[in-house]
Amino acid sequence: MSSRIGVALSLVTIMSFLADPIRVAAQEEKFSSSPAVIAKRGEGENAKPIIVAELVEQLRTADIGKRREIIQQLSDTQQDIVPALLRAMDDPDPLVKSGVAEALGNLTDDAAPAVPRLIEMMNDGRRAIVPMPSSPRYPSQSIPVTPAPIRLPARRPSARSLRVLPARPLLFPPLASPPPRLTTTTEEETDNERRLPPTPPGNPENRLRITAIIALGKIGLPARSLATPPLTEALQDPDPWVKLNATWALSQIGASVPLLSHWLEALQHSDPNLRHSAATVFEDSGSLLPKVLGAEADNNTARSLVTVLNDGDSLVRSVAHKALSLLGTDALPGLIEALKAPEPIVRLQAAELLGNLGESAQSAVPDLLPLLRDTGRYVPPSSNGLFFPPPPRLSIRFPRSPQEISVPTNPQELVRVNAAIALGKLGDRSAIPALITAVGDNNPWMQLASGWALLKFGEIQGLPVVGRLVQHPEPLIQREALSQLRGYGDQGFPYLVPYYAARLDSTNDNDRNNAIIRLGKFGVASLDVVPKLRALLVSNKKDSPGYAATILGEIARDTAIAWQNGNLSEDQRQQAISEFTQVLSIMQAPNARFNREPIDRVRTGLATLRGVQF
Repeated sequence: MSSRIGVALSLVTIMSFLADPIRVAAQEEKFSSSPAVIAKRGEGENAKPIIVAELVEQLRTADIGKRREIIQQLSDTQQDIVPALLRAMDDPDPLVKSGVAEALGNLTDDAAPAVPRLIEMMNDGRRAIVPMPSSPRYPSQSIPVTPAPIRLPARRPSARSLRVLPARPLLFPPLASPPPRLTTTTEEETDNERRLPPTPPGNPENRLRITAIIALGKIGLPARSLATPPLTEALQDPDPWVKLNATWALSQIGASVPLLSHWLEALQHSDPNLRHSAATVFEDSGSLLPKVLGAEADNNTARSLVTVLNDGDSLVRSVAHKALSLLGTDALPGLIEALKAPEPIVRLQAAELLGNLGESAQSAVPDLLPLLRDTGRYVPPSSNGLFFPPPPRLSIRFPRSPQEISVPTNPQELVRVNAAIALGKLGDRSAIPALITAVGDNNPWMQLASGWALLKFGEIQGLPVVGRLVQHPEPLIQREALSQLRGYGDQGFPYLVPYYAARLDSTNDNDRNNAIIRLGKFGVASLDVVPKLRALLVSNKKDSPGYAATILGEIARDTAIAWQNGNLSEDQRQQAISEFTQVLSIMQAPNARFNREPIDRVRTGLATLRGVQF
């Protein structure tokens, strides 16, 4: 009997052991030729547990798509897989080593124990070529693919963390020119979750070395003491991609090594992919290269940046523009020199940047004044069927305050438009005569820019020209003119009232009702429009009767105040009494349904205009 019980208990024990996959995996690891660690995917996923050794083995033959999936799984785990990955670094296959190193980098500071092995890998010059699949998506092995961009947390949670932040594998964009479009971050990604390394195209010469350098940069601060010397040595490497990645990695680990000259060298390199990648890492919100710029910039930095303001890659231009902005007044000499550059795009951006410096850049006024007659404009290159990112907006924009009007745009990318805007922002009144001449330019955008600059000086010579632009056939010019006319106060009303009065006949409910509301802002100047507003009181237009009643009450109130202040002629008073008497009659008709407030305003205004005391 006891023997039967013993056999039964043994069977229960064996069954329990086999039912537990974790214990089975542990037993498999014990007899495996290469150690394995079971790891689970990110939170919320129902995938079965993965075994590190199996995934690492698959790296040996995986094509680029499968390789990306494997590295994703290794990067997303919550388990401590660093020891297993370190053992896998002993593998002689360069494809395995590079994939493992990439996964280690994605584990960020948890992978600090791997730093010595990654430093050793920096000397591995073997060629690691990832197989490219042939399929409709990948028509030829000679054409590299473009996987999704990397999104890595600034600091990866520890293995005990409850939340997993995704990490993605290293990118190798195609050699096609221009470089591929960059994907924007999702709403769930914050600025601190992005740490993009420079990404060489295709299968680069030094994939192993570059992957090791990138991994060290992703590990960050824990790698600083050991990795700084070999990364500094890599700054002199003949491979420009090795140098750029070393520059990025040294900035990410916080090394006290001069880096700005190396980044500028990459930004001016003959290889368009290298220039694009140098721009990408500076633009990335997680990059520390802007900090390097602030610490190391000298008198020649701005001149170096100016040389790439005419780059064919809009991202490179944008980053040079941003870097020059960050330099502030230190960029002033280089920007003044750039005003004489042969390329319109350079003069265009230099004028904008100088304007953004404000009064501190008044020394640039003598060089800006000739640009008011500049006929140059930036014309984006033809795409020839390839994707070219749109050029950045080069017009100056700054927040509006109650005392300021919005800055005009420069959609035609005319050099002289940005020069006029810059002169208005610099605040040097010696520019006024030239701006008065410039407001007579035959281009409406130049008229708007010169009129705006004069208005910044408190001058109104541009009013008649800008006033006529509210009738321009191009809607954008109309909107710019309307915005600017509001800055002239009462003097702009004679141009604004007819514009909005004409829109009272619009069949578009939003346009019509917006015009009604706008007319209430002009006080006595809207007196001649009262008949059209009165007609709307008895119309069946959507919401217009109610809006018209409210605005008529405001115009009646403002007209009465103007009479009391002596700002209304006798003829205007009689006109107002006649008009508002009819308005009040409609509002108080037996079947009329208007709010009490506008009725009271019209009645009170009429009484004031008639001289009746309540």
